[in-house]
Amino acid sequence: MVNGQPFDVFADNNKIEVYEQNDLPLGLGLSAYKFARIPYQGKPINVKIEVRNFNFENNDWSISPKRYKIKGVKSGNYLSFNINRLGYLVIRFKQNKDFTKQLVLFIEKPDQLPENRVDIVNTYSVDNCGYKNETKKIQAALNDISGSGKVLYFPPGTYKTFRLNFKSNSHIHLDKNARILADTSSLSSYFSNDELGLNSFILIKDAENIIISGLGVLDGNGTQICTLFNKELLSALNIRLLLIYRSKNIDFNGVLLKDSARWNTHILQSNQVNFSYCKLINNPNQNEYLVSLDGWDPDRSKNILIEKCFGWTGDDAVAIKCTGAENSKDRIFDSENIKVSGNVLLTKKTGLKIGTETFCSQIQNIVFENNDIIESDRVMGINVRDGAFVQNVTFRNNHAEFLFPDRKQNGMNFYITKRNSNTSVLGKIQKVSIEHCTFEHVFPKKFVFYRHYPETAETDLSVTIKDLVIDGKLVDDFSPDFFDLAKNNAQLIFDNSDH
Repeated sequence: MVNGQPFDVFADNNKIEVYEQNDLPLGLGLSAYKFARIPYQGKPINVKIEVRNFNFENNDWSISPKRYKIKGVKSGNYLSFNINRLGYLVIRFKQNKDFTKQLVLFIEKPDQLPENRVDIVNTYSVDNCGYKNETKKIQAALNDISGSGKVLYFPPGTYKTFRLNFKSNSHIHLDKNARILADTSSLSSYFSNDELGLNSFILIKDAENIIISGLGVLDGNGTQICTLFNKELLSALNIRLLLIYRSKNIDFNGVLLKDSARWNTHILQSNQVNFSYCKLINNPNQNEYLVSLDGWDPDRSKNILIEKCFGWTGDDAVAIKCTGAENSKDRIFDSENIKVSGNVLLTKKTGLKIGTETFCSQIQNIVFENNDIIESDRVMGINVRDGAFVQNVTFRNNHAEFLFPDRKQNGMNFYITKRNSNTSVLGKIQKVSIEHCTFEHVFPKKFVFYRHYPETAETDLSVTIKDLVIDGKLVDDFSPDFFDLAKNNAQLIFDNSDH
């Protein structure tokens, strides 16, 4: 990774390396943000950031999440503060959308090496300098570790490879300074050759009982892929960084999922998949080459947990869905029992979302709670376009800060419509609760809860709103200050009994 100037970061007077979101120069017209990683030992850390090559004023900078209540002190071109917790900080030195004037800090647990480990470099003679493509050796090691009871360990270094297939009954540990990097010299290995037709860099298919731990990086090299190849080819690629398909009991802990060429993490027809303390960062830009850069997409899956993670995405940060096609057998697979909790998210689109693909019977028992949405165009959304009964959904204690001015700019966007006006099935959104959620500011456009077709009933889109606070004001009725009266025909129930 290249040096991440214009910031120098110090933790307790020790200089911390700063990284770029991707490895491509800004000459390609892509704004790359910077991030640094600080180990947390259970005691306060003094952080000092020197800003170089530009000036910032007192009214320019901010530290998020606001709920961390971190107080910074500006002195010249330095910003200093203390932090005494695990978490993720988003620091702005300009209150605009210039990503080069923002810095993300990961305050992480120190990396702990597992016992009973097999060093992939020593045992398999794998090059970890990033010069050679080592797909065959790495895949052989992944095959051997399956069912062995040992841990396949990637020590510091860069491991260049084509697609890798993780096997059942495996534990893989990535050192903090280890990076498994997608090789862009050829894309053919990433293409799917099965009935699914989904391309990927890291594949977990028909597998179970897998642990991927450590603070290392799975790098999809997506920005490079998307700028090297023409648009016509890319439209057919859709290379996921990570595809989990028909698998169960999969656990990611601490890993950094970086720079996907398309959706970052697609969890499809899988059960019991957990992401804890993971970091997911896609390119924040969308242009003619970079599109649909989702974060986590649980799809026709159940018993999914995404907790205490960080995500910065060019499209929806978390989107629970049911992909498929009309009149397809795929409709039998529902999405249910999914919890998204304690995460820090930034996105150009929606932070916490269900839809828009809803090709299933039910999406139910979904909880979004205690998340900090630092930046988004829409904070919360349920978009039903392909049928499906969406029910038992709770948005609880989520906190929204800044707007990213994309297409909607309305904070909350719930609707029922048809993808195809002639053939699509109309769905329902019921038993939805928005509880104790807070918006720091009023978004430019107002909330939308809308049924596009008159044959739906008001109760087909039913939402209870409890103790919603916007810009310090309790929202206790269907106020035109916050709701677009022309685009709200849902059943909205206000419950402010706690006040």
